[in-house]
Amino acid sequence: MNWKTACKIVVTSGLMLYLIVKLDLKTIYETFTQMNMALLSLSLPFIALMYLIKARKWQDLLNCINVQIPVKRSLEIILIGNFYGALTPGRAGEVSRAFYLDAESSRSIPTVVMDRIIDMICLLVLSVLSIAFFFKDRNLIYLMTPMIMIFIAGIFVITNEKIVTLIFGLFSKKSEFKENYIKTIKEITGNKKAIFSVSALTLGYYLLNLLVYWIVIKSLNPSLNSLLTFSLPIVVVLGNFPISISGFGVREFVSVTIFKLLNESSAYGFSCSIVLYFLTTLLPAIFGFMLTFRKKP
Repeated sequence: MNWKTACKIVVTSGLMLYLIVKLDLKTIYETFTQMNMALLSLSLPFIALMYLIKARKWQDLLNCINVQIPVKRSLEIILIGNFYGALTPGRAGEVSRAFYLDAESSRSIPTVVMDRIIDMICLLVLSVLSIAFFFKDRNLIYLMTPMIMIFIAGIFVITNEKIVTLIFGLFSKKSEFKENYIKTIKEITGNKKAIFSVSALTLGYYLLNLLVYWIVIKSLNPSLNSLLTFSLPIVVVLGNFPISISGFGVREFVSVTIFKLLNESSAYGFSCSIVLYFLTTLLPAIFGFMLTFRKKP
């Protein structure tokens, strides 16, 4: 275990312990036991549709490099990538998708990179709109500003030819690998039709995610403020900040803060984050884990 992983474990454990102690374990337990499971089960078809959309939009990106795979295969690889992503900060493990294709990794990796970039652009736009219209809180603005700056810097790093050359040199990658990577990034960004299609599908994905979050909120307590639904993009963006394992602790802390902002119980904020993570990330990741045993790269 390296020092970075150790630090993330400490941050994750510390934040989760702080929240549990601060919120009272008994209160959290009661929010889970009183959950309307029948209502919660209504979210499952929408989650399945969300992952079908993810599979379809990756297909559009793969078409840019002339790689055609059936939607079933795309979905399988998406689930496997979700498993590795759930284990890594910022979901970096999703790049593993590229190695489950019969294509050069220098060509397939950029499709995953562009998928994540479009995801984050959509999330950031939705987050800014949510803060502007529903959560005009100075602290959220302070938290979101560095995330936007980090994201812009990240795009520059993974698309700038000189920086990519330097990074690939550090990992002893051949110049051909770098050239293919840069060429593929340019092919994808130059395909306006594909970018529009993937962006539209990404927006549809997150609108469905908002619906799922609303169902989670109402299954915990029907009287909770429906405006809390629009906090989801903020929670997801800040949960991707790579300082903890799979965003644990950070995501719950942000959720609790937003619930308190609307004068709702912090215990519900904590519970909503945990339930949503289980439904939309952990459960699909379990399926992805099982697929790793029969689908080898």
